[in-house]
Amino acid sequence: MKYTVFFLLLVLSLAGSAQAYVLTIEAPPTIQAGVPLVVTGTTTFSVGTQFDLIVYKVQTTTPHEVDRKIIIVDETKQFQASFPTTGMEAGEYKVEAQFLTDPGSKLGSDSVTLRIFTVVDRSREIILTVSKDQALGKALLIEGYIPKLGVSTITIKVTGPQGAVVPPQDIRTTTKPGTDDGFFTRSITVDEPGNYYVDFFDTKGFMATIKFMVVRPPSGTAVPSEQTTAPATTTPATSAPVPLAGVLGGIGVAAGIAGIRKRRE
Repeated sequence: MKYTVFFLLLVLSLAGSAQAYVLTIEAPPTIQAGVPLVVTGTTTFSVGTQFDLIVYKVQTTTPHEVDRKIIIVDETKQFQASFPTTGMEAGEYKVEAQFLTDPGSKLGSDSVTLRIFTVVDRSREIILTVSKDQALGKALLIEGYIPKLGVSTITIKVTGPQGAVVPPQDIRTTTKPGTDDGFFTRSITVDEPGNYYVDFFDTKGFMATIKFMVVRPPSGTAVPSEQTTAPATTTPATSAPVPLAGVLGGIGVAAGIAGIRKRRE
């Protein structure tokens, strides 16, 4: 009887363990903002099983969902998902595997369905001394400094609006008297308006992606036509009017003189 009970317990134990599936995810503990977060994993769930990988911003209150990807288990029993981190604030995040519906099987104790990671934002280490909005014909001017970098080498990579990529270029930084900031400048000729994304790297690796907007310059302002000056009108000279009394007086004087001459004759 004891052997029978032991055998039944063993069978039940084996049956229970056969229903326990393993799901394990991996994620880097630290990542620079702008570098895609790549989450990988393996599972023993059957082909076709679906679950979500969800990224949350860890907060003191309810975690805020940032992004999610649907995973469908295939024959390899391996999976991978990439999450963009551009624009993500520095801080602590977590990525978690969640089943939207009951998979009908329980997870084994070896499963790891949650990983904590930290986003580090180094974009504030780059101080630009030019506008990020530039006009076509004068763009693309990349100029600024990195505090306390000194004389060193940084690398930039430019991606254009059509996806064209300018090969990575090394820039040697310089210093100015009285400061150990590393100043950099590079001018790249671009032919198309649009958004240009510049990736910065230093000896520590990726720093940040900065967006520049290049626009066509406004059309030239038309030169105002010369004003036509109307020719000055000349008022014809007119004789001053003679008083009527003067005219009559003159006639009378002339008549008197004529009468005197007649009597003398």
